[in-house]
Amino acid sequence: MEGYLLKWTNIFQRWQPRYFILYDDILTYCEQKGSSVEGRVSLKISGIFTVQDDPLEILIQTGTNELKLKANAQSQFVDWFKALQIAQEKSQKNKVQNFESQINDLLSTIWVTFAAFDETLNTLQINCSKFQYELITKLHTLGQNLKTFLTLGFTLIEQEKERFENDANSVYESFNEMQSVIPNNGIPKQIQIKVQEFESPQRGNSFKSILESIKHTQPIKYRNLVNSPVFTKIYITDEPERTCLPYKQDPKEKFNVWPFLKSCIGKDLTRIPFPLIFHQPMSVLQLIVQQFAYFDQIKKASQCEDSCKRMCHIIAFTLSRCSSTLDGQKKPFNPLLGETFEFLTPDYSIVCEQVSHHPPVSVMHCEGKDFKFWSQNDASIGFGGTHIKIQIVGKSHIYLKRYNEHYTFDMPNMHIKNLVFGEKYFEHVGKLKYINHQTGDVGIVDLREYGEGKNFSQVQAEVRDSNHNLRYQITGFYNSALYVGNELLWQRIMPTKEAYYYYNYIPLQMQANYLNTEILLQIPCTDSRLRPDIAALEHGWKEIGQDEKVRMEEKQREKRRIMEQRNEVHVPKFFEIKEDFDTKTKGYVFKGNYWTEKHEVMDIF
Repeated sequence: MEGYLLKWTNIFQRWQPRYFILYDDILTYCEQKGSSVEGRVSLKISGIFTVQDDPLEILIQTGTNELKLKANAQSQFVDWFKALQIAQEKSQKNKVQNFESQINDLLSTIWVTFAAFDETLNTLQINCSKFQYELITKLHTLGQNLKTFLTLGFTLIEQEKERFENDANSVYESFNEMQSVIPNNGIPKQIQIKVQEFESPQRGNSFKSILESIKHTQPIKYRNLVNSPVFTKIYITDEPERTCLPYKQDPKEKFNVWPFLKSCIGKDLTRIPFPLIFHQPMSVLQLIVQQFAYFDQIKKASQCEDSCKRMCHIIAFTLSRCSSTLDGQKKPFNPLLGETFEFLTPDYSIVCEQVSHHPPVSVMHCEGKDFKFWSQNDASIGFGGTHIKIQIVGKSHIYLKRYNEHYTFDMPNMHIKNLVFGEKYFEHVGKLKYINHQTGDVGIVDLREYGEGKNFSQVQAEVRDSNHNLRYQITGFYNSALYVGNELLWQRIMPTKEAYYYYNYIPLQMQANYLNTEILLQIPCTDSRLRPDIAALEHGWKEIGQDEKVRMEEKQREKRRIMEQRNEVHVPKFFEIKEDFDTKTKGYVFKGNYWTEKHEVMDIF
C-alpha cells in the first residue's frame, strides 16, 4: 500500500505531506514519490494507536521515537489504519526471518559513520603540514572508494531482494522508478544509479543467448518471452534441479470467499474463472509428476513373476495419486486448450496435452524402458455450497512390455470438503476395477466416503485370478502406507516442514514447473512452464499473475468465438481418438509425433 499522508514535522512547519510506502512490516516515507528516503519504521515492535482528539490521526510509537500521521479523509484513515494493523499482525506471526530492517539499519549506521569520518578529515586539513595533508588526502580517497563499493553492493542487494520479494505490486514499482538511495546526501550522483542497470552477468548472458538462439527457430516463444511482464523478471539458472520454490507463500493467507462462493452455487466450476489466490502454481497437466515419485512400484511390477502380485503394485502406483491432495492447499490451474507439458527423466518421458476445454479433457502418455502408461481424464466439477465434487471419467492404461500385459482401470472421484467452515480436506471415493486383459486377473478397490473420522483415507482392495480365487488383500490408508498381508507394499513420501511454505510439494513436485536454461530451450511455447500466470504466482507476483490469467482466458474465449464463426473444431496436435483393442472403447492415444513436431504449435499464452 502506498500514498500521501500528512506527517507531523515540528512546531514551526507542523503537518507536511509525505509519500508513504507500506511493505510487509516496514513503513517507508519520503518527501514525494520517487525522492530520497527520509525514514523507515518497523511495525513489528511498534505500537499503533488512534488519537481521541483527532479522528484522522494515527500515532506510531517505536519505543525510541514517535511518528504522527494524519489522513485527509475518514475513508483514507480507515484504509491506512487497517493496513498497518494487518501488516503488524502478519509480521508477528511470520516465522520466516526477515533481514531487511537489519540491513537498512546497518547501512544507515555506516553512512552516518562515513559522514563523521569526512567531517573529521576536513577539520584536520585546516591546520596540518604538507606531509600530513597528503596522508589525509589519501584517507579521503580511500573513504570515497569504500562508499562507492558499498553503494554498488547496496544496489546488488536491492536487485536480489526484488527477485525474491513476495509481491511485485505498486510498492516495488515505485522503488523501480526511483534511484537507489543510501540515507546520506553526500553520495556522488554518478553512483546513484538504477538497480536495473546492475544485472547479474550469469543471468544476462545466459538469457540473452537463449533468446538469440530461438529468435528465428521458435519465434512465438521468443516473442512471448521478450514481451512478458513476468519472464523478463525471472532469474534463469543452469542448475539441473531445485530444492524449493522462489517464493515462500503464506499457507494461511485469507480471502473473502463468501461473495465468490455465493455466485458459484449450482454452476459448473469448469466455466467459472477462479481468482488467482485459489490456486497453487501448477497446471492440471503437471499433477501427474507427483504420482511418478512412486515409480518404483512400476519397476517392481515389471520384475515380479506373480501376475496377481504385479496387479498389487499397479494398484499401489495408481492410488499414490490420492496422497498428492492430502496436503494440497489450493487447486491447480485449468489448462488452456492446446496447452502441453513434457517431463523427462532417465527412466521415463511424459507428454500431456489439453485436447478439449468444454468439457475439460486432459490426456497424457508416459513411456519407459519397461512400460507404457496413458490416461484420459474428463473432469466434471460440481459445487454444493460447502464442498466440491470432481467426477473423473475416462480409462487409464498401463502396459508392461516384458509380460505383454495390458491393464485398464478407473480413477477415483474427489470430494473437497469444508470450503467455508472448518479445516478444508480432500477425500477420494469410488469403487474401482482393475483388469489384466491378458491373464484375466481382476483387482477391486473400495474407497468409501468416511469423512474426517478414524477411517479417513482407508483402502480396502482385493486381487483375484482368472478363476475368481482370492489371491491378495490390500489394506491400509493412502495417507500413510498400504500392506499386502503383513508385507509393506507402499509408503507415502511425507513433505518436509519447510515444504509447508511451498504447497507441501515433495521433491519431485518441485521440479514440475522448474525452468532452467536447458528446459527453456527444449520445451515448446505451449508448455505449462511458460504460462505467465503460473510463473507469476510461483514468484509471489499475484497482481501481475491475476492480470495475466484474465488476459489469457479472454484470449482463449476470443479464439473460440472466431472458431465458432468459422465452424472450425479444435484438432489435438499430439493425440488422436482410436478404439482400444482389448476394451473396444474409444479414447485418446499418443500419435508419437511430439518430439519432431512440438515446436509447430499455435500461440496460446
